[in-house]
Amino acid sequence: MRMILSRFREGKKRITRALFRMTSLRDAGNLDGARQQMRDVLAVEVVPLYREMAEEQLRGLDGPPPES
Repeated sequence: MRMILSRFREGKKRITRALFRMTSLRDAGNLDGARQQMRDVLAVEVVPLYREMAEEQLRGLDGPPPES
C-alpha cells in the first residue's frame, strides 16, 4: 500500500510541475517545449490518471488553438 501511495504522491508532483512548465512555455510561444514537458511525463508516469492528464494536454497542444 505504501508503494501505491508513493506512486500517487510522486506522480502528482511530477504532473503538477510539468503542467506549470508546459503552460509557461506555451504562453511564451514555445509549443515544442510545452509538448516535451508532457512527453517527459509520459515516459515515466505509471499512474493511469496522470498519464491520461498528460495525454489530454498533449492532444490539446497538437490541435488548433482555442478560439477566444
